[in-house]
Amino acid sequence: MYMIKLRGMRTIILTLAALALVLPILVTGCDEEPTVQTATTPTATTSTAPAYQRQALSFYRGIDEPRYDAWQDLALDADRLRQDYFNTVTLSPPILITERAGGKPRVILEGEAGAVPGVVDRIHNAGMAVFITPTTVQAGFPPQIEPTESVLSQLTDDAIRWAGTAEEKQVELFSPLDEYNLVLGNDAANKWSAQVVPMLREKFHGGLVAKVVPDVDAPPAAGAPHDFEKLDYTGYDYLMLDVYPRGDTFSQDQFDAELADLLTRAEAVRARFGLKGVLLESGAWREAAGVDTVDGPLLGDDGQALLAGHVLQLGAPRVAGIFWHGWTLPGRGARGYKSEDALKLGFAAGRV
Repeated sequence: MYMIKLRGMRTIILTLAALALVLPILVTGCDEEPTVQTATTPTATTSTAPAYQRQALSFYRGIDEPRYDAWQDLALDADRLRQDYFNTVTLSPPILITERAGGKPRVILEGEAGAVPGVVDRIHNAGMAVFITPTTVQAGFPPQIEPTESVLSQLTDDAIRWAGTAEEKQVELFSPLDEYNLVLGNDAANKWSAQVVPMLREKFHGGLVAKVVPDVDAPPAAGAPHDFEKLDYTGYDYLMLDVYPRGDTFSQDQFDAELADLLTRAEAVRARFGLKGVLLESGAWREAAGVDTVDGPLLGDDGQALLAGHVLQLGAPRVAGIFWHGWTLPGRGARGYKSEDALKLGFAAGRV
């Protein structure tokens, strides 16, 4: 009897509890549906930011190795380069590959161009910045091209494509064409640059570099403007001058005087166009070696090292970066020679 009563009471209690749960819903009326609580599953957020973010360097200490087969050496030598106080590596992929071969594919050059993104990743992963400057320098062809409408159109397409790659890989510096006034001539260089720079700005958001030679042919008469002073640098961030010893003989004093004058003129150009700074690239032949044609005086090991020291001493206080041409480049590369020590000492001495 006790168990029956207890079960009856339990039934009453459960019924009342159920009514307590249902009653608020009934009170709301027919015009309003009850809110249904559903479990939420956290959604994974996918970041669109690149894995590497470009560095902001106050001074570029660069090494320029033009040979594709040596690019991997640069990545492997990253620790040594950093110990020498380098912080930037220049890569120069070939452009106008099939156009200059009459429309025929050139597998080796296309392979060089295709290898660039992977090399950039390796150099970035080693903690160094990258400067991409496409080049027309190819085996069997001079750097100069005939600036026809079709060639310039393809050149523009190539430059824009490489700018996109440079942005995707968060490259620090980009130039649309290496020594573009030498390649195109001053007049065509100005016209092409004015056309392509606005399009590059839409693609690339790092430092945009106008990389030029001081003069396409011989230097001008004393006091006359150099070819690079006649160019329009609107839209660029940096002016980069490639300055090398000329002729068969060499005078360090004369080279120093010419370099000092070029830097003064470059600073005037920088101020006129509101650029962020001037960059300087230099180098010299130590000995005749390799397959490249010797296009300057042979300085020997000591002479090359002396030149490297003077370039840093004269240039560093006046520019935003200094680049040396050649790491393992036969006859010119610094690796393992006195010029490597001179560059290391110069970079470490507080000059930059």
